[in-house]
Amino acid sequence: MLTQEQQLLLSDKDTISIEGKYDDLAKLSHLTEDILLEQLKQRYEQDLIYIRDLYRYSKDIHKPPHVYALVDLVYRNVCHGIYNQQCCVISGESGSGKTESTKLFLKQLMYLCGGSSQLEQQILQATPLLESFGNAQTVMNNNSSRFGKYIALKFVNGKVIGAQISDYLLEKSRVVTQSPGERNFHIFYYLFDYLPPETKQILCLRTKYDYRYLLTNSSLDIQHNGAMNSLDEVINAMGLLNFTDKEQHSMFRILSGILTIGNLEFSTDDEGFTQQCFDEEKTKNNLAIIAKMFGVNSDLIMECLTTITTLTRNERVTRKFSLQSSQDARDALSKHLYARLFSWLIGKINETLNNAYPIQQYRQIVEIGLLDIYGFEHFELNSFEQLCINLANEQIQFFFNQHIFRIEMAEYESEGIMAETLAFTDNHLLLELFMAKPLGILSLLDDESRLPKATDQTFVEKLNYHFGSNKHECYSINRNNKSSFIIHHYAGKVSYCALGFLEKNRDTLSDSVVDMFKHSQDDLIRLLFHGNPIDGTINSNNRLQHRTAAEKDARNRLTVGAQYRNSLQILMDRMCASHPVFMRCLKPNQQKRAHLFDDTFVRAQLRYCGMLETTRIRKEGYSVRLTFEEFIRKYGLLSKKRSIDSPLITCHHILEETKLTEWQLGKTKVFLKYYHPEQLEKLMNKYRQAALLIQRTLRGFMARKQLNQLKLTSKTYKTDVNQFCAYIEEINNQLVYTLTQLNDKLPGKTAPIINTELDVRPRPPVRESSLNVSAQIINNGTAGKYSLPTTKVSSTTTPTSTLTTNQLMVDYDSLLSYLTLKYGSPGERESCLRWFRDTQYPYVCQNGTFPSWFHGNITRHRAEELLMNQPIGHFLIRLSESRFGFSLSFRAEDRCRHYMINQLKNSKYNVIGESKVHKSLDELIEYYRIHELSNWNGRLTEPYKADWLQYDHETLMPIVNNSTNRSYHHVKNIPNRSHVTSTLPISYYANPPYPYSSKLYTTRPMLINNSFNSTTKLPIAIVPPFAK
Repeated sequence: MLTQEQQLLLSDKDTISIEGKYDDLAKLSHLTEDILLEQLKQRYEQDLIYIRDLYRYSKDIHKPPHVYALVDLVYRNVCHGIYNQQCCVISGESGSGKTESTKLFLKQLMYLCGGSSQLEQQILQATPLLESFGNAQTVMNNNSSRFGKYIALKFVNGKVIGAQISDYLLEKSRVVTQSPGERNFHIFYYLFDYLPPETKQILCLRTKYDYRYLLTNSSLDIQHNGAMNSLDEVINAMGLLNFTDKEQHSMFRILSGILTIGNLEFSTDDEGFTQQCFDEEKTKNNLAIIAKMFGVNSDLIMECLTTITTLTRNERVTRKFSLQSSQDARDALSKHLYARLFSWLIGKINETLNNAYPIQQYRQIVEIGLLDIYGFEHFELNSFEQLCINLANEQIQFFFNQHIFRIEMAEYESEGIMAETLAFTDNHLLLELFMAKPLGILSLLDDESRLPKATDQTFVEKLNYHFGSNKHECYSINRNNKSSFIIHHYAGKVSYCALGFLEKNRDTLSDSVVDMFKHSQDDLIRLLFHGNPIDGTINSNNRLQHRTAAEKDARNRLTVGAQYRNSLQILMDRMCASHPVFMRCLKPNQQKRAHLFDDTFVRAQLRYCGMLETTRIRKEGYSVRLTFEEFIRKYGLLSKKRSIDSPLITCHHILEETKLTEWQLGKTKVFLKYYHPEQLEKLMNKYRQAALLIQRTLRGFMARKQLNQLKLTSKTYKTDVNQFCAYIEEINNQLVYTLTQLNDKLPGKTAPIINTELDVRPRPPVRESSLNVSAQIINNGTAGKYSLPTTKVSSTTTPTSTLTTNQLMVDYDSLLSYLTLKYGSPGERESCLRWFRDTQYPYVCQNGTFPSWFHGNITRHRAEELLMNQPIGHFLIRLSESRFGFSLSFRAEDRCRHYMINQLKNSKYNVIGESKVHKSLDELIEYYRIHELSNWNGRLTEPYKADWLQYDHETLMPIVNNSTNRSYHHVKNIPNRSHVTSTLPISYYANPPYPYSSKLYTTRPMLINNSFNSTTKLPIAIVPPFAK
């Protein structure tokens, strides 16, 4: 005999087909846990893993569900002014796909922006860089995030203008120890798997099996290599995010030094204290490597790790460490170095992604936040890190409950809306267990951490005393292990081992170690220890030499638990100020296997995350709530009836005329179903199309009117210029007549014909070897491989003035105002030439030669003429006409294409919109000879060689100061020869075949302002340029 629920399940199985009918869970006729699980299982087996839940909708209700639908919803909300702040909370088990969903979210969001700046690519490339330093392989996930991050993206008029990343609790203890079956952070393995042998030798790296911090099962390597990013991607991301070669090399030196620190071994004397042992050759070699990598003295390193010196009452006391204390000091140094390096890394990324312009210049900035935080974890051995991770998940679950259930039901009640009350799992008692003061777990942990004689065991005993014996329903005493305690989380019971809790919470580092690194010879290490590595500030306080000062600083220093609690509170406040949307990620099994759906495991996730209750409240509730004023402002055109006195009546008229059903009107708001906005938007589209037609017609009329005015103005200017030229010609004729009367010899009467054989001005020869296909590329011919930065720069190729300019370089958008003030408008020819001579000449012209692909300052139209009859793939590079940069022009199948090339802060180049960065233009060309450009299924082939006999190369060469006459001249060496001057009628120059000279430009404002007088000096002869 089947139960009623089983009968419903069987009946629904006949109707639940994966034909798109039930993409939306709210459309299920019956909603039970078994039906929900069966629906998910069927979709998983057919690889339809995305379900459109009730927090999102797309423009087309029949469109298959995807994470992109959620992105479209969020982006549309901020662009249409529905919400000024939105945040997407991605949650789920560890290994359920939160990080991959974050990548998809960002990728689609940047696509919707449609911006032409490099910022979109920089935001996307920050993800693989952070993954390499912040992700690791665990027993639950091959690419597990070991830190939490909140990405805040700022938009103006639908375009992203900046981003900022906030990190939460990096699991730095993983640097020194990992559980069985787990690995260290990815970046350590990248050094061994991808660095060339010569670079490993410079970094003093051996094999990954020679380091204690990396001791793991070699069978994990296969899983690692198949799933993670390579070092090439990391280095390219660093280049795109403006990391210099010197900074990259310093980072790799720090990583090498951290690994070597882990191999330091200590010995004890007869009294059991650590002694500074230099007898063993292995210890000497390790100390030498550490000193080299960190730029410090090797003797000082060993002294800091084996002794501590204090000053009490003007007496210096040195105390030796025990063996365990020395090992703890060694590991603490490694953890602090890596954590500070990671914080500096995020700060460096934020420096690039943050908008460089003042916020005040934008009228309205909207924000989209994205929270990607570690999933709930339950291992065989759970420590302090798992406690903090699970606390964050409890906080997110509470935020979810508050927004979905508590706030919604409270609003229904206050507005007088009839809705069904749903039961849900409330975890506020567990949060009080952790966060309460003074009797909360974190507060008690801080108290024990400040007591000198406290131990991990005394901490557990204090927890058992306050919360054990059924005093708190979320806490249990572990009878099997006195050093452990049990917490009843919303996702299940977890047993935590308290060993190491106090030390991890204190997170102290010896003052002598800090002082040692403050005086390092490495610039990056000094920065990490002089101040806050996040913003690069320098701490001006004197070093702590006295024990009393160190104790005072220790009392004021926040513990790790206190810092984490504060950061979580700031995060919650930030999300509460935004309109949240939620993305739930479900993990199909715990074996990390494909095509395996574990019903029991998935059912447990559905239960503790409240999916059934959530779907029901979204199906039966009202997910869209707008005030009367907002609803009228958005949809007032849908009704002809208006009530000035009562907005409620106006809203009622709108809803009645649109023929919507299942809506309710509260006291101050309109309550709509989740599918109502789609229907309203379709009705509004016809009004939008009409508005666009009216705007298009009006703009066309205004443009034509403005064009006629410009034509009239142009005709007037042309008449004035012709009259002025006639005036100059008359003066010129009078002067010629006067000279004739004086019997002076006049120059020739005909236009000059320049003989190119007599024109012996030096022209740089074409460099054929720069694009030789067989030419060797740096880094052993492998594109993207890491190479050490060049320390010696030839003074002949890179002048001092160029280096100074490069030091001032930042991203193009943020530097545009500076470049405009220095060189002029980027749209003017002379401005671009000044910029090229001052900043780019040493990079393009090497050894006095220009490459064959460089065509100088030719126009876009001229480039198309040159490439029109060339084979597909032929290309050239020229100076951009509209910006300070270069343009890549090449022949495609249908037409000539043009791509902009930008130079980054670190003097590297990249094609706008592409993620790959290059050290030089030669390397950029070679890369796209092998790889395809975006939006074109082809590759570059051969350059269209420049004919410098037709180009004026002097304008591209640097200017030197001539001390004899204090004037600037182009670098040239022209022998003495007769010069022919023309006396063509001056009207010939009124409409010349070449652009006006700067002198002729100045006459127009002088003419308009009637500023001519007897003292005005005007040119009486104009020498035309060299003939083509």
